[in-house]
Amino acid sequence: MRTLWFGIYRIIGVPVLWLTFKVYSVFNSKVREGFAGRENLFVELNKSLRSLGSGKRILIHSSSLGEFQQAIPIVEELSKKNYNAVLSFFSPSGYKNSKIIFSNVIKCYLPFDSVSNQKKFLDIVKPEIIILMRYDLWYNFLYEAKKRNIKIVLANARFDEKDFTWKYPVIRSFKKTLYGMLDTIFVIDEFDKKNYRQNLSEENTKIIKIGDSKFERVYQSAKGFDSKVKIFPEEIIKDKKVFVMGSSWKDDEDVILPAIDKSLAFDKELLTLLVPHEPKETKIEALENIIENKFSNIRSIRYSNIQNYNDENFIIIDKVGLLSKLYSIAYLSYVGGGFKTGLHNILEPAIFNTPVIFSNLVKNSDEDEILIRSGCGIQIHDTKQFYRIFRELLSNIDTRDEIGEKCKLIFKNNIGVAEKIINYIT
Repeated sequence: MRTLWFGIYRIIGVPVLWLTFKVYSVFNSKVREGFAGRENLFVELNKSLRSLGSGKRILIHSSSLGEFQQAIPIVEELSKKNYNAVLSFFSPSGYKNSKIIFSNVIKCYLPFDSVSNQKKFLDIVKPEIIILMRYDLWYNFLYEAKKRNIKIVLANARFDEKDFTWKYPVIRSFKKTLYGMLDTIFVIDEFDKKNYRQNLSEENTKIIKIGDSKFERVYQSAKGFDSKVKIFPEEIIKDKKVFVMGSSWKDDEDVILPAIDKSLAFDKELLTLLVPHEPKETKIEALENIIENKFSNIRSIRYSNIQNYNDENFIIIDKVGLLSKLYSIAYLSYVGGGFKTGLHNILEPAIFNTPVIFSNLVKNSDEDEILIRSGCGIQIHDTKQFYRIFRELLSNIDTRDEIGEKCKLIFKNNIGVAEKIINYIT
């Protein structure tokens, strides 16, 4: 079946993909950038490889920047064992924005998935092991790697039960063959383990539950915070119940602000810190207008004007780069984007053991499911529901702390994932 699908994919799939990307590049600047970045791929790759030592090489492939963030703990473990690492990317955003801090690590684009490209790519890199982060499996890439007996593993794998491609016989056959070329799939939990085993029961791929290195990365980033660096004078937040609204959009504010205004009539200790997704002047002026005209209990001030603070209960953060630090002082947190554009990073506040409230009408991640199952995350749909939950957590510190402890367990159970993966495959 593997050879059959190789022939079909090479003759039909690759030309169709190439034409699709070419047409799409006319309308999409990122796709054009991806083509431009691959023009001298092999020449640049040969140059970069000369900077590496003579040790064994491991190739780590990430589709984009998010997957690269999950790979960082794995790269760090490889460096401890003196392996050389080649980081490949599909997306320009991942390639451009990834920061390489180790001397034994280089980065490059993954070439377009033609047979000749992948043969040349693997001949140049000569990896002992290939680690794929989360997803982004390419048939010819894996097929050529298997011919060379290169060990291939998939890390941080999630099984999407809504993925219809596992349900239709022809596409299912292709996917089973594709995933069947993996030696090992490291999954996050029992749900993923069971579903991959059911769908790959006829393949020799090992399915191992090991956890998610993404949580380890967030944990490492939080450890690097300097708690001595203060964002506000101590008297501003002293004895306050700090509520952080992170990465908020208008859709979030339309739901949350009425509940804050109503809550302030009962809880004078409430201090809200709102961090707009895009702190542009027009956005902040519009927000201030709404607050002044619609909400009698909210008194706002900009962070840039904090030297004139006069007991305001609502601070609009008009400076970028502070959100993670703000989450570290939060009594409660809300993460925006879930009503319309896509939920932002809900692990950032969770690492500080604070209940995380969010909406996720636009499904773009699985962290919400993990936080909800653990009892750390709370999903809301409208103002009435948010107000009820908000008031309960503001008035009952024991409930708030109990939920915060559940956040702590999520990260505790995922520490050491990268080390386990590297120890297993090496």
